[in-house]
Amino acid sequence: MKKRFIAILAVVICIMSIVTFVLSYLTAKGSIEQLVLERANTRLSIIVQGFSSIANDIDIYSYIEFPHESISIRKGSLSVFQYGTSRLDENSSGVRKLETRKGDYEFTLYIDLDAEVAGYISPFRRIITITVILYAVIFAVAGIIFINTVVGPISSLATSMTKITSQNLRERIPVPRKKDEITQLIETFNSMLDEIEGTYTRLKTFVEDMTHDIVTPVQILEGYRQLIERHGKNEKIIDEYLDVSKVQLFRLKEMTTSLKAVFLIEKRRHVEFADASEITSRNVAYYQELYTNIHFDASIEKDVRFPIEAMDLERIENILIDNAVKHGGEGGRIEILLTRNELVIRDFGRGITDPASAFERNRRSEDVNRHGEGAGIGLSIVKRFSEEYGFTLDLDSRPGAGASFILRFPAIRFPEGK
Repeated sequence: MKKRFIAILAVVICIMSIVTFVLSYLTAKGSIEQLVLERANTRLSIIVQGFSSIANDIDIYSYIEFPHESISIRKGSLSVFQYGTSRLDENSSGVRKLETRKGDYEFTLYIDLDAEVAGYISPFRRIITITVILYAVIFAVAGIIFINTVVGPISSLATSMTKITSQNLRERIPVPRKKDEITQLIETFNSMLDEIEGTYTRLKTFVEDMTHDIVTPVQILEGYRQLIERHGKNEKIIDEYLDVSKVQLFRLKEMTTSLKAVFLIEKRRHVEFADASEITSRNVAYYQELYTNIHFDASIEKDVRFPIEAMDLERIENILIDNAVKHGGEGGRIEILLTRNELVIRDFGRGITDPASAFERNRRSEDVNRHGEGAGIGLSIVKRFSEEYGFTLDLDSRPGAGASFILRFPAIRFPEGK
């Protein structure tokens, strides 16, 4: 990564140096050309003002740059005066022609602009080259310092991340002394590793203990099975086996429940509190605007907050309200009740004929053709959220009497200032 940044820096410096040199050279050349032409115009004006048709009382030769200029004075078709270098190609693109007139005389000054400019721009070219090189070196040094400051810690971060595995969670990145955003990133990453290591250690310990505890009832059950095989269907042994099986199976069930609860707690450890009042009000307003033929009777308490991610609560409400609209639209009314720890969404439609299977994945209603197509997974998603976040989900429905979905969240005491 560092080499790639250095390569990019080198390319940028080269391009900037070339562009800077070209622009500076063209600017200097343009300024010199303008200065040379202004001086030539001044000399031509002096020649014109001092020239007389009666007496030539001005030293024209002293106002001509002989190596690069020539002057012609004509009166009509007659050439009165001609002076300058014979090597000057008056038709060349690099030669400029300055013309003026006084009385019957026409004055024409030819100047080799390229040759004149070349004599002046040579020192400017050296100055521009030295300046560009100096700035390129300064920019390169600053760029390398910046790369070492920014990319160095990031490279260290990437290297350390490759070393982190489930068997090596103690790897940490050295925190630089300089306090900046990179340092904050490294501190945050190290803090995250501390939590991951702690969580992994707790789960590993729990699973190891649980595995050890599970082996015991399995061995007991296996021992009674072998005992029955050796002694036949002895009624006393069978009764004892059934009593022991009941106890050991109950232990296994409790262990499974505890294991599931631990994973759910770890998942919800950093869940923030969603503003249920704001989310519910927004959803009700949205559906009221979308379905004007349905009356939404909403009772929403203020400042209600649930221990769930805001996005997930939004998704849950959309699923349940949309379900009420689809399956309770003929009732013409939907009730939404939000209290301190409870959310109720009730429709007055045909109801759900089989509430026990309502939350099964890919379940399709018998009236799907009337309410549109769907994958039948909405209520199963709500059920999954209830398992992940730990709220209870109840369904009260009877055919012809509508359906009520009731979500109850555990009571939470917020710290002061929350």
